[in-house]
Amino acid sequence: MARTAYTRLYATLSGALLTLLGLAGMLVNSEFPKPVLWSELLGFYAVNGWANALHIVLGLTALLLARRISRLWALIATILFLGLGIWGVLAPDGDLLFGLLPATRAVNMVNLLLGGSALAALVASHWGRIGSTATSFEERLRKRRIERKKRQQRKLRRDRVIGSKTRS
Repeated sequence: MARTAYTRLYATLSGALLTLLGLAGMLVNSEFPKPVLWSELLGFYAVNGWANALHIVLGLTALLLARRISRLWALIATILFLGLGIWGVLAPDGDLLFGLLPATRAVNMVNLLLGGSALAALVASHWGRIGSTATSFEERLRKRRIERKKRQQRKLRRDRVIGSKTRS
């Protein structure tokens, strides 16, 4: 696989998931003025108008960045979602992050999963480069050994020619 294939796959899947999550959440609750109120999507995932808008914006951003600069999206998603997930875990259950976003256990788990998978995609996209660096290093060592052997053989031939000339 190409090095960017992992981040491109992550950006496409996470973008589609976030956009659908935001649109489905808007059908359940689109309250902006009173963010303290939230509804539960599918019976466990807390949503409100601000969280839905954030999901839609982030999802569309991921889909836009998926084609050209998917590694940037993976880096942004790693920082954003892991940050929100860890902050949400440390906050009391049901608290609001930034006074707007619900921080229930389900929301925190989704954020941590999105951030962790972004980190995994980012590492996997660089893993090929790490492997190719090791391979190219081994290749250079092999070429150096071959060149060294060739130089030694030329030196032995020269010494034989010089030795045969001195004997005669």
